[in-house]
Order: sequence, then C-alpha cells, then structure tokens
Amino acid sequence: MSFQDIEAAGFIPRKGELLDSKQDPSQAVAAGIFQINTSVSSFKRLINSLGTAKDTPELRDKIHKTRQHIGRLAKETASKLKAASETDHRSPAVSTTKKVGDAKLAKDFEAVLKEFQKAQRTAAERETAYSPFVREIVAPKSRYASGGNGFFVFHS
Repeated sequence: MSFQDIEAAGFIPRKGELLDSKQDPSQAVAAGIFQINTSVSSFKRLINSLGTAKDTPELRDKIHKTRQHIGRLAKETASKLKAASETDHRSPAVSTTKKVGDAKLAKDFEAVLKEFQKAQRTAAERETAYSPFVREIVAPKSRYASGGNGFFVFHS
C-alpha cells in the first residue's frame, strides 16, 4: 500500500484534524507511518547540515529532539500495528483484503524504520566527525582593550 493509496482512502487526517481514538487501527497505523516518514525526511535534511557552517549546538539539539519524536511515533505506531494485527487474527470475519492491507502496512512500517536507522547511523558518524560551529568572542590584544576605554573587537 503506497502513501498515495493511504491518502486516497482517507487514512491520513487532513491538516487540523486529529486522529480519532475510535479510528480503525489500520487507519491509525497508516497515519503513523506517514508521520514517521515525514519526520525522517526532516531528520535527513537536518543531518545534511552537520559539518557545514549551519552546524551549531542549536542544530544538534533540534536533531536530538527530532530523533526522540520519531522514536515516540514509532512506539505508538508499533502498538497500533499490534492492535490491528490482533484484530485480524481474533475475528474470522475479517476480509482477506484487510489482512493483506495490514501486512502491507507492516512492510511499510519496517521500511520506514530501516530508513530511520540508516539516517541515525549517518547522523552519529557526522556528529562525531565534526564539531559544531561556535562563534567565539575573543578578548582583543589591542591597546584599546588594555587601556580600559571599553572598546572590544569581536572575531568570528
């Protein structure tokens, strides 16, 4: 099941809509996968800035928060996927089409998690290879600074 299929079926809430707790578990899984995929794309864009002039402590904090957010989404989606799977196995009246759709969602979930793990490895490599760009304020070595005139020169 592609994300276009998910959108067309109405599984993804429109902007401003919240996921309904009474929503079909399969729809909730599809929405979760979509959110994870979107967040992983944002995560990749952030890690592409590591090692550049944009690499700041603030960027690294944002990367950390995005990583945590994706982790929370993955946990929530995994529990929803488990609930959908249990519903499929408990009820003999569940159609084959629904079972196949849920199996495709499980594959999509696994694929997006692999993509996230790959991005995490890249982030870890880059975070250790590069240090964040920090602007330093250096005390000047000029006659003005030592004279107590209040003049300071900032180096970047």
